[in-house]
Amino acid sequence: MFSQSVDGRINDFVLSLNETNSRNLNQNTNQYFISHNIVKIAQIGNYNQANLTIISNNAYVTAKQTGNNNYMNVYKKADEINQSYIQSGSNNYISDVSSYSRGVEAMKVNQDGNNLTIFSTGSNSISKDMIINQSGNSGTIYVFNR
Repeated sequence: MFSQSVDGRINDFVLSLNETNSRNLNQNTNQYFISHNIVKIAQIGNYNQANLTIISNNAYVTAKQTGNNNYMNVYKKADEINQSYIQSGSNNYISDVSSYSRGVEAMKVNQDGNNLTIFSTGSNSISKDMIINQSGNSGTIYVFNR
């Protein structure tokens, strides 16, 4: 690489070059995530647990728990899975079990509060793009798909 600086500030050029390289690296990283089966788990707090089993040819799953004593137990088997699970608060629980689904699973589950529980089993055309939002304290949602 060759360059010159009119006013002698080479640091400006180096910073600009580093920003360009960083942008290219982020694009390459994003392309990698899009073209591969990815399960991202982020846990912030104490005593959080996540047991995920994802069986799919094409999957992008995000699981995020913020708080304490949160538990997530997910089992999925589908042709394509694009799921999101987010819990904020303490003592929350998500159970989402699906034996097998043809097509795309794209459900989103969000819980914000304390002592919240969501049980979801099975899958069908209604649950394909379902979004479950629960907030507050001490609530439970049951979803049975046949």
